[in-house]
Amino acid sequence: MELLRDWDAWRRLIGAVPRDTKTYTTNLYATREQIEGWCADGRLCALSTGQAVLLLRADRSFHHIHHVARDLTALANALGALHAGTYTADIVGQGEQLDEVCATYAASGFAVHTFLQRMVHVGRLEAAREDDATIAAPGEAAEVVALLERLLDRFAEQVPEVVALQQEARDGRLLIVRRDGVIVGMLLYEIKGRMAHLRLWHVDDTARGQGMGHRLMRSFLARCAQAQVQRVVLWVIGDNVQSIAIYRHYGFVPDGLLDRIMIRREGPHR
Repeated sequence: MELLRDWDAWRRLIGAVPRDTKTYTTNLYATREQIEGWCADGRLCALSTGQAVLLLRADRSFHHIHHVARDLTALANALGALHAGTYTADIVGQGEQLDEVCATYAASGFAVHTFLQRMVHVGRLEAAREDDATIAAPGEAAEVVALLERLLDRFAEQVPEVVALQQEARDGRLLIVRRDGVIVGMLLYEIKGRMAHLRLWHVDDTARGQGMGHRLMRSFLARCAQAQVQRVVLWVIGDNVQSIAIYRHYGFVPDGLLDRIMIRREGPHR
């Protein structure tokens, strides 16, 4: 196991993995900026077998696994070398290819924890009021994290670190609503070019049915319209019928892409 201190160390490891094959597989979709941030925080380790590399990202009491492997056999060998601990992995895809990668993880002691499905917004984004929610200040990030830790399944929906949310607030991408001075709803998004990603949208259980979520969504869609966004995507728990219905109300539909979240809670697979 190797602690990664910078981007170059990561590139050196994955550079040794043959990637010009039809059997190449990966679930690493992080940007260079994200990886450099994780390195700076001392949260990244790597397990390399030459034919595969596992990037292990610390998140509170467990690790997220991102793999880069020549083929499924190489991936299986790397997973078999993991130490005892709790690990999760997001396996994104559809059809037979998704099934094969998940089966490889399952053979190494992982099980499906839940699954997400991607939804996209179709149709025109109408300009609307954007003053229904406020942009959070960096000093409010800790309160938002506390809200998310109460509401989310930490394995299925990753709770951001306070430092990361502070930066999102500085960049104007974190929206909040308050009731009686307390944050009861939040929405985190990102706009790049003509595409927007709704990353998190949650309302405290005690504030449901009071229009808080609508205020956040209306503000978000207004910002998308102003930025002339042409495509909005999000991920939702795949069997959460209520949430899916709400997203459909706002013009989102599933596009067929799935994210199976695999987890291993035991020690090394035998």
